[in-house]
Parts: sequence; C-alpha cells; structure tokens
Amino acid sequence: MNRAPGRKILRWGAWLLGGLAGLALVAATGIYIASELLVQRTYPGVVGKPVAVPRDSASVAAGARLVQIYGCSGCHAEHLQGQVFFDEPRVARLVAPNLTHAVQRYSDAELERIIRHGIRPTGRSVIAMPSDAFAGLSDASLARILAYLRTRPVVEGPGPSLRLGPLGRLGVATGKFKTAAMLIPPDTPAPPAAPPTDSVALGSYLAHTACAECHGTDLRGDVNLGSVNLAVVSGYSPDEFVRLLQTGIPKGGRKLGLMAEVAQRRFVALNPTEVAALYAYLHSRSGQS
Repeated sequence: MNRAPGRKILRWGAWLLGGLAGLALVAATGIYIASELLVQRTYPGVVGKPVAVPRDSASVAAGARLVQIYGCSGCHAEHLQGQVFFDEPRVARLVAPNLTHAVQRYSDAELERIIRHGIRPTGRSVIAMPSDAFAGLSDASLARILAYLRTRPVVEGPGPSLRLGPLGRLGVATGKFKTAAMLIPPDTPAPPAAPPTDSVALGSYLAHTACAECHGTDLRGDVNLGSVNLAVVSGYSPDEFVRLLQTGIPKGGRKLGLMAEVAQRRFVALNPTEVAALYAYLHSRSGQS
C-alpha cells in the first residue's frame, strides 16, 4: 500500500500547526509590546499643582468626611494601608497602594498630580484610580483630604503592584481598558477653588466627583458595573431620594448590590444641604438619556 499521500497530509498538518503557533506567538508578542508601551507611557507635560494644606482640626475633620464620601477606603482598605483590589489571573492582579506610606513619601503637588491627573511622580499613569472624576475636585476639598491623610498613622500593608494577564493585556492593547490618565480628556476644565454654593451647581459638582466613579462622567451609567442612568432620579420624591442615598434602597424597595454598599459606607456622610443639591441637579437633568 502506498502511504505517501498520508505522510504528505501529516507533514502539511504539522506545517500548518507550526505556522499557526508561530502566528499566535507573533500576535501575543505584539499584544504584550503594545500593552506595555501604553502602561509604561509617561506624561511629562502634566505637572502637579501646589496645594495649600491646612493644619487646623476643623479642616482635618472635614477631610475625614470627604475621604468617606469619596470612598478612599473602598480601594485602599479600612485603615488606608493598601490591599489587593482586583485579582483575576487572566485579567490582572492589582494592589492598591498604602496611602499612609504615600503621604509620607510624596509632596502635596505630587499627591495632587496622582489624585486629579492619575499620574505618579515617575510620570507614568496609575491604574483604576477614578481620576477622571477627581479631576474636578475643588482646591479646598483636595486640601482638606490631604490634611486628613497627613494625620493618619503609618500602617503596614502591601506595596502597590500591577500584573496584567493575557486578557488584561489584550484589553489594554485594543483600548478596552485604559489607564487613569488616558481617561481624562485634554480639554478638562480647571477645578474650582471651592465647591459651588448655588444648589444646582453644587449638585452638579458632587454628582461629577462622587457619583461619576460608578455612573460615568456623563452620569448615564456603566454596563460593566450595572449602574443606571441617573436620569432615573427624576422619578423620585425628595424622601425617596434621601432613603436611596442613606440606605441604598431605591424606589420600589428592590434589593441593590453596589449602590447599597456605597450608600451605607459613603453617602451617609453627605449632609442635608448636599443631598438636596444632588436632588435638585439630578432633577434638572430629567429627560436626558
């Protein structure tokens, strides 16, 4: 029996598999290089802004409240000592930095650059920091936050680290996942000196700095987080809205996950004036989709 055709088919199959493996290796190498270039990119044109950090006890107490509202412990752990924030081997392993160490190492201007611009002192971007929301944080609010952080005792915790898995690298290379600095538009307005006093303007300020982390900077929701368009607030009464922010229980009483946690851990620290301002602003956006 002539087995030559069979041997040829086997050889062709081996060549084909070898070629596919080679192409896969080339593609994987290209994805790795592209993702690494984006992660290692530096932003030399963005410099930190000096911040006049107060030292009085009232400012420190105000900073503690703001740290609660903006959810610093959610990523950086209860005592701000850092923690493993995300760990999915195929995607990434991300350790949030120890803030009690960071405030000892960095100047106020360097911390401003990290918080508002998402850029480390090395010039590279941080990952997963909601700097696109914090870009609008007022000078006064940021100063009080730093005042509080600088009073915190040093607590030992894990050092910051980022390890991207294959899906994470593919997401970065294709633009699905972006670093903090990449999410901030170059035409972002300068932050205000202090939070506005007008009710609707104050509500806008709070929505875009405290709610945007989950609902997006356009406040239209994020399918990845399961967050809704905040235009739904137009259907809430003032009392229903207060209950939502303080307990996480929405109109109708259905059970919520992330919002319930955020309300009970963070938004309970909003004062009545801030809650009323948020309600006034979100109602002014009724009809937007």
